[in-house]
Amino acid sequence: MWAVDWAWPTMGAGFIDPALLVVQLIAAGHTPAGAEKWASQLPAWHKAVPGAINAFAAANLRMCSAFAERKPDADWLKAMVEACQSWTDHRGVGAA
Repeated sequence: MWAVDWAWPTMGAGFIDPALLVVQLIAAGHTPAGAEKWASQLPAWHKAVPGAINAFAAANLRMCSAFAERKPDADWLKAMVEACQSWTDHRGVGAA
């Protein structure tokens, strides 16, 4: 299966695409550990510094939270915040 998200085409660290999919998998009902296990099959995930993934997870939680605050009726944004929070909790990082 191939998954492509062209919503925000930008240059960035190779682990970002798998990290974004980790959040989507968690939102779809996977555990954070299970979602990361999937991501661990990708070379970009192995090359990533764990601290960089932690920083990205925290920043993504802040971003999704800010979007959800602006659109409180958007259930999908609430689901993204919950997934991001679950992932940061799993990784032992906060949104600070």
